[in-house]
Amino acid sequence: MRDGKTTPPEANNPSNPTAAGAGVPSSLPAAVCRWLEMWNTTAESQQSETARKRREQIMDAAESIIAHHGIARLSLKRIEKLAGMSRGQLLYYFPNKEAILLAVYERMIRRMIQERLAAEDLPRPFTGQAWQCLHRGLEEHLGLGREPLESKQELFSLLYNFLAQMAHREDYRQRLSAMYRSWREHIAADIASSVPAPHAVDPVILASIIQALIHGLTMQLMIDPEAFHRPAMLQACLQMLAPWYGPAAATCPAKTPSSPSPSEGKS
Repeated sequence: MRDGKTTPPEANNPSNPTAAGAGVPSSLPAAVCRWLEMWNTTAESQQSETARKRREQIMDAAESIIAHHGIARLSLKRIEKLAGMSRGQLLYYFPNKEAILLAVYERMIRRMIQERLAAEDLPRPFTGQAWQCLHRGLEEHLGLGREPLESKQELFSLLYNFLAQMAHREDYRQRLSAMYRSWREHIAADIASSVPAPHAVDPVILASIIQALIHGLTMQLMIDPEAFHRPAMLQACLQMLAPWYGPAAATCPAKTPSSPSPSEGKS
């Protein structure tokens, strides 16, 4: 999808050699496999097995430091010590600490997507279930799904770290721009293939609205976990978006949000 045009996904063909790549389950629809491959950096897709293992070792060390000590305590010295490598070896695979951070972030995203798609009881994109995917996606981002939102603290901390540095890091801006564009294209193509035409709202525009909604609500909850009553917010979002999904929304209708009782709290 480019210039406001939604490119329909190809037929689901797990055997398509262009669809599956390293670490991507071949049983997934071809369009989903291509989307997952987008999250692999060019360096990762062209490296030898030894180099891939070394990079994974470095990222494992960095991720462990972030999880136990926070991003502020991450340093090349700590990484090389935990990874058991010299500074020269470290810089051979990554030019600087920022490159390691970006690789860790992309790997976190890729794992999260793969885990979600591997779940048998969750709706899959490009299978005519765009509304169900939206419903479950909002649940996950509001912390109402399988894992609490707080379990993704490190992931969001990394994202906000990159966003804060975009003004003077063009490489960060370009990479995040590509990530967000890919996410929007994925949503738009899924909507276009699931919601019968004519569309009340252009799928490209609707994808941007959904992305902004998810991003904004997630940021609010990371700042203030009690910013709003989450189940009520979920239903309000679904009610707002349902008319734009047409008959597809009728398969999983939104309930009328009810005001939380004092005992329910906001989470």
